[in-house]
Amino acid sequence: MIDKLLLGTSHERESLRKAFLLFFLTMELFITLLAVLMFRMSWADLKNRVFLELKNYSYTFEDNRFQIEVVPRDDNSRVYELFEDEKGLYILVPVPVTQKDLLKIIYPRELLLSDRNNILIKITALWAVSSTIAIVLSLLFSLYALKPLREALNMIEEVTKDIIHDLNTPLMSLKVNLKILKSRYKDEEIERAELALRQIQSLRENLRPLESKAELKLEDVDLREIISSELESLKKIYPETRVREDLQEVTVKADRQAVLRVVSNLLENAFKHNLRGGWVRVELWKGGLRIENPSKPVENPNRLFDRYYKESQRGLGLGLAIVKKLCEELGWQVRAEYKGGLFIVEVTFR
Repeated sequence: MIDKLLLGTSHERESLRKAFLLFFLTMELFITLLAVLMFRMSWADLKNRVFLELKNYSYTFEDNRFQIEVVPRDDNSRVYELFEDEKGLYILVPVPVTQKDLLKIIYPRELLLSDRNNILIKITALWAVSSTIAIVLSLLFSLYALKPLREALNMIEEVTKDIIHDLNTPLMSLKVNLKILKSRYKDEEIERAELALRQIQSLRENLRPLESKAELKLEDVDLREIISSELESLKKIYPETRVREDLQEVTVKADRQAVLRVVSNLLENAFKHNLRGGWVRVELWKGGLRIENPSKPVENPNRLFDRYYKESQRGLGLGLAIVKKLCEELGWQVRAEYKGGLFIVEVTFR
């Protein structure tokens, strides 16, 4: 229910849950203590009322709720005090005609238990109503407390949109000028500049899915061709990293740009977070895609797909978050694990 109230990032949902629990548990503890105190006070008032009624009955004997027994007097007998035994509440009163016996006037346990149950029902109903109000107030307080966080995240989203917009013109200018230079000169430095430009364009494209839900244009997409092309580019950037490929011919009905972003981010992540002199293994079959590489231990595997979460200083913590978002929109499943010194990501096609 809480997640539906705040359809934001996992950080927002986690913050909301924690704030809600903090407010609610505090109020619920206070409400429960009040309920216990109210029960004790009501129980004491009930006993006091019964005691007064027993005393009045000892003068008039005009109430059919009470029972009377004659008991022998002993040295420990105390009259006009309230006692309790298995039969209920009772008092002892003297018998005018004899000093050897006392009258035991009893308020039956059945009636006593009935009165106690009525008290419990009333207090439980009041506790339930108070708890419901506490839930509503906790949600309102939590949402109000998280308002600055939401405003900050909205500001980040606006800045992201502005960055995407402002990058378009200089990137297009760089792309045109590089093409002109490449047509005139055949230089390795120009090729490196093209790779750097491609990385910047990839970063810009990674920011786009964060703006809003992607508009998918379904078509036949050759996964093997996309993976091979991305691997060729990454081999030039990371020449020391060995690549092991096992790629079958796979065509899926999907949005080409979304698939390209998923493949590009997963492969770039495998190369970027590899060990020195490491390798990347890529397997593609009709049911899915698997990428694995040696890496440092992962501290929080369950948070790898959270936006802005990262376990190193490199990157923005967006790559895998975008992969998960796009996979959900494509109807695919993605999971990651760290096992035996290897970081493994597997995408299952539906």
